[in-house]
Amino acid sequence: SRGFIESILSSGHFIEHGISGSPADGERSIQSGEAEVYLHIPTGFARDLNRGRAVPVQIIIDGSDPNRGMIISSQIQKIAVDYSFDTANKAAPRVRFMNSGIISTSANPVSITERAFFNESLESRVFFLPAILSLLTGLIITMLTSMSIVKEKESGTIEQIIVSPIRPIEYILGKIIPFGLIAMADVVLITILMIIIFSVPFNGSMLFLLICSFMYVIAMLGMGVWISTVSSTQQQAMLSTFLFFLPAIMLSGFIFPVSSMPAPVQVITYADPLRFFITIVRGIFLKGTGITSLWKECAILLVLGSVFLGLSVRRFSRGFE
Repeated sequence: SRGFIESILSSGHFIEHGISGSPADGERSIQSGEAEVYLHIPTGFARDLNRGRAVPVQIIIDGSDPNRGMIISSQIQKIAVDYSFDTANKAAPRVRFMNSGIISTSANPVSITERAFFNESLESRVFFLPAILSLLTGLIITMLTSMSIVKEKESGTIEQIIVSPIRPIEYILGKIIPFGLIAMADVVLITILMIIIFSVPFNGSMLFLLICSFMYVIAMLGMGVWISTVSSTQQQAMLSTFLFFLPAIMLSGFIFPVSSMPAPVQVITYADPLRFFITIVRGIFLKGTGITSLWKECAILLVLGSVFLGLSVRRFSRGFE
């Protein structure tokens, strides 16, 4: 069985995460996102293969990304066929004579049976719709917030607000709290629609989803307020929002996996709140994961929210110099 594993690793498509005799360990690795596929090789693999018996090998795939799951499955199927062919060529053929002639048999190929966790039918809607929740929520609140302060500039009342006794943090909180409540309501509404109308499985905690959504909303609100402070007109704020949001979508892993991006680009994605919230939402919806597996994403969202909001308050307190 070690030779079969080495043939998989030598293909360059897979990295060995660990070897364990317990299927539960492999399932936990997929559950936590540490591994994308679990290969279950039965005891006596080499013995049965040398005796010409069919050798069933099971692969368990993380189906939360159906496209990647199908690619992984096809790669392992191809490797299994090549390995079976090489093994059959190395083995001495078994020949037996019968009245009708000579029959030569070789080792049977390795048979692969697959199973997908979290999305057994590998439906794309189960993969894309949770990400749509992140996109809609982020776009709406960023656009609304980015035009909140700039309207004061256009009307000429921003100078009065700056010289008033109100503190910058109080003014910004007054601007973002209504939009934050709207965003949280959107999260609940879109979640209900996905579950009822589109039958997207929800295996996690609604409370944990709301907590993570709150951290994501804070980060996007902070970015929206910062865009509003650096913009002079509402049209400029709207264009700046799209200038921020379109690259954020490209770098979030919604279209292209982050792991397939160049290393410098992967570093840039750490400044994208959308990337981490998509991972959180998919984990909650499809895998039912909690804080033990998603604490890194939650911590980064919290840091990004604090940084964006802090930059907005500092920019406002300096009077847009």
